[in-house]
Amino acid sequence: MTAPQPVVVDLEPPPPTPPSLLQLFLAFGKISLVSFGGGVTALMYREFVIGRRWVAEGDFMSGLALAQAMPGVNVTNLAIWLGSQLRGPAGAVVACLGALVPAALLIIGVGALLHELAKTPLGASALAGVAAAALGLTLAMGLRTAKFALVDRTSLVIFAIALIGAAVFGSIVLLVAILAPVSIVLAYRNTPDE
Repeated sequence: MTAPQPVVVDLEPPPPTPPSLLQLFLAFGKISLVSFGGGVTALMYREFVIGRRWVAEGDFMSGLALAQAMPGVNVTNLAIWLGSQLRGPAGAVVACLGALVPAALLIIGVGALLHELAKTPLGASALAGVAAAALGLTLAMGLRTAKFALVDRTSLVIFAIALIGAAVFGSIVLLVAILAPVSIVLAYRNTPDE
């Protein structure tokens, strides 16, 4: 009689079928239309990692870090990166268009109305409430990102220097120019050899 074989459970789900370009555009378009004043990365995370399972959490966090380190708007950078990961160069273009075009059309159509609404006490209060909710979503995404980024003393020191430097200098261009190469070198040194 043979000994029972251990049961092996595959915890990683099989990779999903990449979305079509239309699905990609519609997903980013939806996000661009329902996000107001910030918190977009949290919505992208919920949509692409949790909801649709198109991207693994670690990959999303890597893309977010890259998007934040590159010049330009973080959300657009992340959309381009996600689109590229999911559908190559065409996906990058479609994701970028999905993230920008629907929202731009909405802004053009509703911009004048919001301008007039902000002049009323009720309108100003409503817009302040939306801003507070966006701040909460942004902080939640920051905490989730910190879980992946602040893994050792070195990353904590780099984070503290960046935080203090941004508060003192106001501009992050010099900080990124200095801390990005330092962080890359330190991360490379701390990567175990395979």
